[in-house]
Amino acid sequence: MTIQKRLALATLAAAGAIFAPAALATPEDSAQQLVRKAISHLKASGLQQACADFGDPAKGYMAGASYVFIQDMHAKMVCNPSNPRIVGKDLTELKDVDGFAFSRDMTRIAKASGSGWVEYKWVNPATGKLQQKKSYVERSDDYVVGAGFYK
Repeated sequence: MTIQKRLALATLAAAGAIFAPAALATPEDSAQQLVRKAISHLKASGLQQACADFGDPAKGYMAGASYVFIQDMHAKMVCNPSNPRIVGKDLTELKDVDGFAFSRDMTRIAKASGSGWVEYKWVNPATGKLQQKKSYVERSDDYVVGAGFYK
């Protein structure tokens, strides 16, 4: 094998090692990365600007049915670009079709361990259909920042 072929193969192998993990990211990985990116932006830009940016598809915080949402530590919705009607509402008693108070659980997880996963049924904004949703939530100061995906 010539040196040129060896170099070409080594270059391809290195490129595969760099780009393959991103291509193989799970929905869970993507949700966690989105939340961490959102928290960084929230801290750098402040709540008002961050919420505006989370609702702008060009800013990279929305992808299909995935979006960033923020609630306070009392389960009051602060930012939800997918459903602005619930912004400002206390969601402590909001339940999915199975009776699960998922917003309250998000707050509990954020207070108890700082981050975690919550599964519940919610309307997928891309399809308008009720689906199982898995959301990753992480505490950032006095907020619970989350993003999820539909199964």
